[in-house]
Amino acid sequence: MAESNRGTFFSGAGLVWKWQRLVWWLFAVCLIFGFYSTQEMTERASFLLNNSVAAERLVKGFDVSSLTTLQQLPDSPLEIQGHTIVHFSILFVIFMLFATGGILAPYILGEKPTTTAFFEAAGHHFWRFFRLLIYLVIVLLPIAGLAAATNAMYTHIQDQTISPYPGDHFAEAASVIILLLLIIVRVWFDMTQVIAVADDEKKMHRALRRAFTLFRRNFFSLLWIYLRVSIIEWLLFALGLYIWMHSLNPQSVVAAFLISQLLILTWIGTRLWQRASEAIWYRNYQANQVPAPAWSPAPEPMYLPVAAPAPQQ
Repeated sequence: MAESNRGTFFSGAGLVWKWQRLVWWLFAVCLIFGFYSTQEMTERASFLLNNSVAAERLVKGFDVSSLTTLQQLPDSPLEIQGHTIVHFSILFVIFMLFATGGILAPYILGEKPTTTAFFEAAGHHFWRFFRLLIYLVIVLLPIAGLAAATNAMYTHIQDQTISPYPGDHFAEAASVIILLLLIIVRVWFDMTQVIAVADDEKKMHRALRRAFTLFRRNFFSLLWIYLRVSIIEWLLFALGLYIWMHSLNPQSVVAAFLISQLLILTWIGTRLWQRASEAIWYRNYQANQVPAPAWSPAPEPMYLPVAAPAPQQ
């Protein structure tokens, strides 16, 4: 599908930039949810760091050993405790299920995302995507089992061998395989959502079968759409993290906040870039599947029937 994949990379970026209000809207929601969900963690961190001599090493720089020590404390602020962050995490998942239909509709239809059209598409596809989430959990269960088996096998190898390298190499190879499986599942379900919105498919099991067939026939094309945007995102994230750790003054709280929010903004933008590219790819694919017109001449038969011989008088 070289024709249908042509131009999706830059066209997807252009579509996200053209309708960047979707990016800023999601960023605002993430900022509000992040602020309220981390209040409990912030209070616990303030109490511990204000009474710890190791806090100075975190204030004046990024010290990995101090961070590890902080994580091992019984009341560590880095551990998910309480109900606030869990409640907001569940609320954010529900919000994204609701918003996905409204985000995909303008990308697929090529129409300006008005407020009315956004909420109409979001509400129209919410319960369909909720059922799709259940299918996603079912599909991820075998991968979770593979990850648990990998961890058990890694522990067994470490116990049986003196050198740590065999276990490390095994864990690295297994991690690559598990990561590839997770990417395949994500692209598969991304295309399922695109098909559900583009064709108004009501039955998610049927959309999953169609998306699986489409993904199997265009495996490298669709996988490359996802991977190249992901590579750009990871490079930008690594650059921002490097600046934060090595070039940023530890006392610059405002600068650290701005860099962290910029990383979140680029993460949202590149994710929507992937969705826009997938939507454009599917639009091009559908355009290449135009059936033959009804007035086209009928195809000639593969063979001509032979007339039966006339009976002899």
